[in-house]
Amino acid sequence: MKKTSLLAVVLLLSGCSFSAVEMVDQATIQKYDLSDPENDGVISARDACPDTFSGANINNNGCAQETVEKIRRELMINFDSGSAEVKSKYYSEIKDLANFLNQYPTVSVTIEGHTSIVGDARYNKKLSLQRADAIKLLLVNKYGIKNSRVKAIGYGEEKPLLKGDSEYVHAKNRRIVAEIFGEKKIKDLKWTIYSVDQGKK
Repeated sequence: MKKTSLLAVVLLLSGCSFSAVEMVDQATIQKYDLSDPENDGVISARDACPDTFSGANINNNGCAQETVEKIRRELMINFDSGSAEVKSKYYSEIKDLANFLNQYPTVSVTIEGHTSIVGDARYNKKLSLQRADAIKLLLVNKYGIKNSRVKAIGYGEEKPLLKGDSEYVHAKNRRIVAEIFGEKKIKDLKWTIYSVDQGKK
């Protein structure tokens, strides 16, 4: 009887299947760089601007946020009666305008020529264009600005700066005018306890 029971147990155990579990001692591989060498709060794995300067106010991608500042330049030059000759005392102002155009190479400028009401209207129209052209030639030939970036137009006596018939008014109206705008991007700085004080300086 005992032999029969033992045989039954052996047969029962032999009918069971055992699966061995293999234990592998392997370190987890980190796929992404979670370091933050810039200490800007953005991990290297998603830092699109790894060279952001210290103290910049950054966005979620680690890039410095920017503010666009509009910069305006204006030029006004007066002329003698019946003349389109540019006096040398104005050269420094024209050079400043040329420097601004070089600083902002996508900006173009329109030179507006004007006259006083003295004389024939058709003559004044032609004279005003000659005055605008004189400034354009200086910008192009003397200061190297591309011809396509400078436009000259003559308005004659159509747009006076001042109204009246005095010599003072006539002198002010014999002029050219140029006005241009440029955009400058400024990196925003991160707020600190000194930010308010710095803004008051």
